Amino acid sequence: MRFSGIIAASAALLALSSCSGGPTPLERARAIEEDFKSAAGMAFTLDMTADYGERVYDYSLRYEGDAQSGVMTVDSPDSISGVRIMLRDGAASLEYDGVEVFTGEILPEGLSPVDALPVLLGAWSDGSITEAVRESFDGEECVAARFRVSDEVDLRTWFSEKSALPLRAEIYFDGAAVIMCDFYDFKID
Repeated sequence: MRFSGIIAASAALLALSSCSGGPTPLERARAIEEDFKSAAGMAFTLDMTADYGERVYDYSLRYEGDAQSGVMTVDSPDSISGVRIMLRDGAASLEYDGVEVFTGEILPEGLSPVDALPVLLGAWSDGSITEAVRESFDGEECVAARFRVSDEVDLRTWFSEKSALPLRAEIYFDGAAVIMCDFYDFKID
């Protein structure tokens, strides 16, 4: 008898907690998506790691623009510092010493660090969320949202519950995390 009382009390607590009136993680993620879709502009810095198994590359970058167009500037490594990556209509092209080199859009056969930011910005604003949960990331409460990009590519982003801004994103190719990004000084208009 005592056991059934515990079950009844647990069920009541569960029912009360689900009636808290706050948005579900998926509702919160969709509201964040709308913020990115309607943003007039944004600026941020990010540290990116591209891990291809036997080769790992680290970059520090700055971005200014909106979800479709803008400029990403490489701060490190020093060997390519100052290289600018132009984002136009969701595609990226490199610019160095005034010469522009088209790098193409993301392809299932390969995912380059240049492609990563257009993929992230596009996913955050185009309605491709497949699921969202509440999690803690680096000691901060977050909405962790998963996005489907293609059959081979999906990504996960941890958005701060307080600010609704991204703290970290990971891009997966065939289930393996290949690009990880940590965001700083994120401003959105």
